[in-house]
Amino acid sequence: MRTTTASTRVVTGMVALVLAGSALVACTSGVDGEGQAAPEGERLAGSFEELLEQYLEGEENPYVIDVLTSAIDTGGITQAQYDEAHRMYTECMVNAGYEEEHKRLASGIIQITPPEMSAEEAQKYIDTAGECADELAPIEALYRAQQGNPDLLSNGEEIVVACFRRNQVVEATYTTTDLAEDLENRFEEAEYDPNDATVQECFSAGGYAVAFEEEEQ
Repeated sequence: MRTTTASTRVVTGMVALVLAGSALVACTSGVDGEGQAAPEGERLAGSFEELLEQYLEGEENPYVIDVLTSAIDTGGITQAQYDEAHRMYTECMVNAGYEEEHKRLASGIIQITPPEMSAEEAQKYIDTAGECADELAPIEALYRAQQGNPDLLSNGEEIVVACFRRNQVVEATYTTTDLAEDLENRFEEAEYDPNDATVQECFSAGGYAVAFEEEEQ
């Protein structure tokens, strides 16, 4: 299992695209252990219960063990359990001197925007976030899959496209190739608004943080 930490800022006139969404997506990030995108059609597990059991195997954090054990019994992770993991992460980051911006999406996932920092400071921030993510990383990965990836797809782009189709954001013929082109072209010819709430939910489900602001003329 691999935890990826990433940061995103809104930059005028360009797209900021970072794999790993709000920063703490583990095995559901659509990336394998060598940083390669998972093949399309590949699934994380045969069922959500099986995925929970995979995460539980070898887990040492007491809070995570309690949450996953409960989720196996009840069928899912609750909002309160996710929020508590997020609270512990945030407390750790604040104690380390970082104040991030938080935005809750309709799915219940909290999007994290890091503070502005230099390139030199970014690696220290990433290392600190990884150290503070003991509770949140596995729980967020699973909660993200639970809320936005019902087919348990492994490939992040495929998750986004499936969500787009499910919410009728795009036509049924829309593919991951189309998504890649939209990202490359900064959504200039996209049939959707990248800042639309539903679109943002789909990006988040796939482990992407996309921040886009039109350049002022």
